[in-house]
Amino acid sequence: MSRFVMRATASSLLLASAVMFVAAAAQRWWPACQRGAFETDACLRLQDHAFDHLLVSDPWTPAGHAAQYAGAAMILLAGAAAVLPFLLVRRPLWFSVPVAFSTAGALTVLGAHAWTSGVTGQVQPTPGITAAALVLTVVVPVAAGIWAARELGAGPDPARDRWTRALAAALIVSSPLPTELLGPLVVLYSSHDTSPWSDAVVALPLAAAALLVWKVTPRDSAPAPAPRRRPGTLADLRG
Repeated sequence: MSRFVMRATASSLLLASAVMFVAAAAQRWWPACQRGAFETDACLRLQDHAFDHLLVSDPWTPAGHAAQYAGAAMILLAGAAAVLPFLLVRRPLWFSVPVAFSTAGALTVLGAHAWTSGVTGQVQPTPGITAAALVLTVVVPVAAGIWAARELGAGPDPARDRWTRALAAALIVSSPLPTELLGPLVVLYSSHDTSPWSDAVVALPLAAAALLVWKVTPRDSAPAPAPRRRPGTLADLRG
């Protein structure tokens, strides 16, 4: 697979995942929690953790198709997670393979859990759900930090270092813990349970990462043409 195809695949999956996370949030918060209506009774009711759809757990109340959309978003993100390590770190494979396998696997588990729970309308037992959440919380920021540390200053283009830092930051912020802390800051509202629209904030770093992969990864280079020998050289005479 060419680097252009890998780049386009990862970028498209990141953007699609960002859109689905926003769509999932809209299923829960719109129209009850429009800006300026966060303190209304209808919006306060939706702020209860029972309506959370990113990590579904009992007691749980479905909010439209939020869980299905969130599950689809995580499955799309799993696809991007399977491609990104090989796009960003071509060698060594001992780094790329475990990161791709663990993050894509964890996202698939969480996505399937949210999707099946949404379809059935009740929390489905999913083996490894806690471990999957822990993997995303730890592996994504650690791997992004290691990758950035290896890449900074390694290339001839100093401008690439700025894009590398930005992409590493976007990937770290998209992991569960930073997103949970950043959500209320972005929406400028802190709830006693879940702040309105805070679950859509993850779309911002994902969209940024989708654009930054084009800046960080080098373009495919065409192979240099073989030098042509002039007739009548010593090499030709010997041939």
